[in-house]
Parts: sequence; structure tokens; C-alpha cells
Amino acid sequence: MNDESGHTDYRNRDYPVREDMAHQVKVWRFERWGWYTLVLLVVLALLGLFSRGPLSTRDVQGSDGKVRVQYEMFHRNGSTNPMQLSVIGTPDAMVELELSGAMLEGFSIESLQPEPIRAVSAGQGMKLWVQTDAQGRANLYLTLRGDGLGLFHSRIASPGATAVDFDQFIFP
Repeated sequence: MNDESGHTDYRNRDYPVREDMAHQVKVWRFERWGWYTLVLLVVLALLGLFSRGPLSTRDVQGSDGKVRVQYEMFHRNGSTNPMQLSVIGTPDAMVELELSGAMLEGFSIESLQPEPIRAVSAGQGMKLWVQTDAQGRANLYLTLRGDGLGLFHSRIASPGATAVDFDQFIFP
């Protein structure tokens, strides 16, 4: 009953159904790799590869530390994600922030808190003026809705500070 390898389970059979065990072993191996891939995708999704999570969360600042951006790198088209812009300037004064690059091509700004003192369009971006506190800090909280697809390169700048460049990716 045993073949050369000593296993009867992998022997081709004709009764009750014709079986090609070499082919069946290949199918089982393919299924196993499919399961491994599926589990890997679920783990990556839970970690934030496709939206919020540790793989997506970014915190970048300019080399001088005056401009800081906290954001999600990965978005889904139609979903909203938060972004926080922080700037250090003169205490109790207005400070300018310029949002430029492809950010406004791929995203809609759903909300902006606190409301800037002044806002104007500037080329493909916009300039915002916000009030700093007694320590010279100002924070701006945005809610972005992903409207595009693909990779978007953006820049946040403030006069007298090193600009911050960052990338965001929008999945379908």
C-alpha cells in the first residue's frame, strides 16, 4: 500500500474519485500562501497601512523646530483625517503659515480650528495668519477629506523658519 516515500496519503487514486495528488499538493501550497498573504494584509491594515495607525501617523518638523506638522500619511478617498500645524513665533503676534504643493489638489479642508485671523490664496496654495500665545506658540487643527488618488507632495512654511515638506498617499 505504501509508495516509495512511505506515505499513502499522497498516492494518486482512481476510486472513488480520480485524483492527481501532485497537483493537489501544489493547490494546497498555493492556498496556504494565500492565507499567509491575507493575514499579513489584515495585520498591516490594523497597523495603519491603509489609514490611521502607527504606520500612518507622522510627526515632522523643520530643522530649526519652528514649524511642526502632525498628520496621517495614508488616506482613503472620501475619508477625513486630522492634521495639526504648530508654529513658534513672536509672543502675542500674528504669524504666517503657507500651505503649498499638491495638498489642496488632493484634499479638501473640511474644518480649520481656530479660525485664522486672515486667509488668502497664494499660487496653488494658501496663506494663513494665526495669533500666537504668550509663549509664541500657535496651533492650527485641520480636518482633511481625501479627494484625489495617489501621492501628494506638500509643504508648510513660515517666514523666518525652515519649511516642512511631507508626503501623503490617498488610496481608492
